Amino acid sequence: MADITLHTDNELQRTVVPNYFIDAYMVHANGEYVKVYLYLLRCMNDPMMSFSVSDAADKFEHTEKDVLRALRYWEKMRLLRLEFDENGELTGICFPDASNALPAGSAVSPAQPATVAQTPVKADKSPSRGNARADGPSPRRTYSAAELRRLKEESDIQELLFVAEHYIGHTLNPTEMNAILYWKEELHFSGDLIDYLIESCVTKNHKSVHYMEKIALSWAKAGITTVTAAKEESSAHNGLAAAVRRAFGIQGRDFVPYEKSFLDKWQKEFGFDGEIAACACERTIRSIHQVSFEYADSILKNWHSHGVRTMQDVQALDALHQERTREIPPARTGNGPRKNRFNDFPQRSYDTGQLEKELLNYGIN
Repeated sequence: MADITLHTDNELQRTVVPNYFIDAYMVHANGEYVKVYLYLLRCMNDPMMSFSVSDAADKFEHTEKDVLRALRYWEKMRLLRLEFDENGELTGICFPDASNALPAGSAVSPAQPATVAQTPVKADKSPSRGNARADGPSPRRTYSAAELRRLKEESDIQELLFVAEHYIGHTLNPTEMNAILYWKEELHFSGDLIDYLIESCVTKNHKSVHYMEKIALSWAKAGITTVTAAKEESSAHNGLAAAVRRAFGIQGRDFVPYEKSFLDKWQKEFGFDGEIAACACERTIRSIHQVSFEYADSILKNWHSHGVRTMQDVQALDALHQERTREIPPARTGNGPRKNRFNDFPQRSYDTGQLEKELLNYGIN
């Protein structure tokens, strides 16, 4: 591969690492990507040095695809501008003017990284859960036809798209390819995780990438980055869903999105398992004699507010309710005298049989 020309829009005379790069970009980027960026800065400011993808790969003991992947990452962050010839070969890398990276006088916080044109900065992939950004995954970008052609030349992406076509059952269209590349490049899903995502959705007769993307975004928001974590999430959700299905007697159909929103709420927001959710559903049927996710939700919301975590907690709350109920005196029935200003005095008792005899004797006499 030929040498690549490096040039800039500003007048840097020495190797300088901009503060905004350290504050807003470096802390969230893959360490190998950072090495490539710093190496580019070094080459940029030394007229005796040249840069090529192969040289950079040799220097850091990477493959050329690893270096190109780092360059594309920084281009997405808008810290670089890659230039290609008509054959799609990389011929130039431009560093945009650093003064355009952030508004003058603005402060950068690691918690709220800023980028050129307000492009969100994404956290690097991690083998554990719980590292998702608070503001959620970045919005999906649309790859150009030229970018799609270049990406499809990479062996790992070729394999990924081939597996996706096998599961979905047809040649992928640009929209589907964009979605899958988004999961890989933007959400930082591994090939194995994407394979599992597609396989699990197709197994449930959901071949739409729009449906798959909803699952992918929920995983990204939850910090799920491994197949093991995804299976654990799926197992927990399916267990609760199966319990609710049995309690409500739902058969022959899947939950509609409105119902699924309740299942997600009960599991993720309230932290309830299938046993507790099923108990609330059973009480719903006993109380109103029909399926109502809203009624069950009111029960679970009340339990959640009282700190319920297990069925033992539910039983303790029931016992407390029964004890308080016994302490309240029973209300008068409609048959007894109601106290008011007319009868708020001792009532006389009468023998109705004796009264009848007296009336009869009175009539005879």
